[in-house]
Amino acid sequence: MMVIWASVTAQGADTRVYTDKSGRSITAELIAVNGGMVTLKRVDGQSFTVSRDTFSEKDLQFFKAFEEAAREAEKNRKGPAEAPPNSVVIEALVDGPSELRVKKDGIYWINGGNAKPGHHFGQEEPTYVDGKSWRPNWKEPRKDRGVDRTATKSVDGLDPLKTEFKLLNVTLHQGGHGIEKRDAIRVSQIDEELSILIPDSQGGSCWYRFALIKKK
Repeated sequence: MMVIWASVTAQGADTRVYTDKSGRSITAELIAVNGGMVTLKRVDGQSFTVSRDTFSEKDLQFFKAFEEAAREAEKNRKGPAEAPPNSVVIEALVDGPSELRVKKDGIYWINGGNAKPGHHFGQEEPTYVDGKSWRPNWKEPRKDRGVDRTATKSVDGLDPLKTEFKLLNVTLHQGGHGIEKRDAIRVSQIDEELSILIPDSQGGSCWYRFALIKKK
């Protein structure tokens, strides 16, 4: 089966045989169904992401049932974790590696080689700051991925030397509950700014929600 790989969205299904429309087959585990894309993990451990239109009608029905089960499971889970008092809550769709910098009275993104926050697979999701939409102004706005940085967004009362980071949620869908197993976030002080580095080297993207707690 000819496949092109890179996405994620709902976890875990048993290994089975998948067949494309020309009759070629692959034995794999279904890792994710993300809109029009499907992520599979082959028995040799290699993951692939490919258009769902590639697959047979039987597989399409399986993907549909997988999505419905994931949505139903999400409904039965608790909502997002409660934010601590006196904090600024950031929520963004991250494909990693991406870094949020906190400076005096402001924040900005620095992106690595993958999709920019909110732009995985051509999506145009904003970053949310205390629930309000922020569409970052990138230096290279026509590019959805690659090394870039944004202009600073003003956030009153932030002091990088008096800010504590707390991870609230990492989920496959916005507004989900819990923390998916991804790379550990690295927090450090760099040039009088607070650096929040989200490696997210795993396949696909996740919604990261965290609090910047203002300390006295």
